Amino acid sequence: MTVTLKDLAKACGMSVGTVSRALNNKEEVSSATSDKIKQLAQSLGYVPNRAGKALSAQKNLCLIGILLPSINSPFFDEIKRGIDNAYQEFKDLGLDILLIEKEGWNVEEHLQAIEELKQRGCKAFALCTVNDERIRDKINQLSDEQLPVVLINNDIPDVRKLCFVGPDYYRSGQIAAGMLDKCSQGKELRLLIVMGLKEHAGHKARVQGFLSELDKRKVNYKVEQIIEGMDNDIITQQASMQAFAACPEINTVYMVTGSGVSGLGAAIIAKRDVKRFVIACDEIYTTRELVKGDIIDFVICQEPRNQGYQAIKKLHECLVRQQLPVVGAPDYIVDSLIKIKNHFER
Repeated sequence: MTVTLKDLAKACGMSVGTVSRALNNKEEVSSATSDKIKQLAQSLGYVPNRAGKALSAQKNLCLIGILLPSINSPFFDEIKRGIDNAYQEFKDLGLDILLIEKEGWNVEEHLQAIEELKQRGCKAFALCTVNDERIRDKINQLSDEQLPVVLINNDIPDVRKLCFVGPDYYRSGQIAAGMLDKCSQGKELRLLIVMGLKEHAGHKARVQGFLSELDKRKVNYKVEQIIEGMDNDIITQQASMQAFAACPEINTVYMVTGSGVSGLGAAIIAKRDVKRFVIACDEIYTTRELVKGDIIDFVICQEPRNQGYQAIKKLHECLVRQQLPVVGAPDYIVDSLIKIKNHFER
């Protein structure tokens, strides 16, 4: 019986991509692992058909187009690392990627980027984009043309997508409220809620989950203001300082987005004579430093690297197994993790 690459990978207890790289002497695999795989391949009688494999990879090249609003948004750095991890794992199996990065959520720019990816021959799409009718129509058009779409990080309801990969934003808000209730010990909370974009579906869901859980727990609170920082540090700082000036009673801040957190930190530092309990979302370098500096009390994280990896993995599997439908796969929901100062101290 012919031993296939898949058979060898199963016998090794490793992924097909790792086994393939080891057999082709790629540097990503350690020498010890590579030697182990090669010895097992020889004992099982595995004979690679390299010419056939190379031809097959060329004929079935899986070009995945990616759109991220990642310019000047460090949160997406980890998503991009996850994408690269998937690329390194599956590139020997025909995977290639094409990434377009944008700044912010401009609908016209996102539509142009998606069309550019399509025109450049992409057979599948991993998109982090905005919930807009024109975007929804574009995604439905791609799916109707049998071009699968995975939405990363920001879900869009009522579109024909393969699946969503990202956090449960509503649950993230509930977790933040639960932690706040435990820490406040019955004190009256005068809340400032800082959103990136009020129309961002994930940000809205976080706020809804947060307030719903506070109500459920019968927490004594009042929302003084809900402000919009546009995922921008300068705008967030200005809006936060205006809110603190208008409502000096604010003693609690819920930062719904990771982008703009430097601006919030600057506004709080400028008013350090007033003690405020601060909850943030998304672990980036600035958030970690603000937690370590006791400016932010805790942060709710959402595994961005895993999001990038899983989005590409699911699209690659969909393209390789062409009999699968391009819509209706189960969503992949990452964990919501609570981190405090101790997590970042060494």
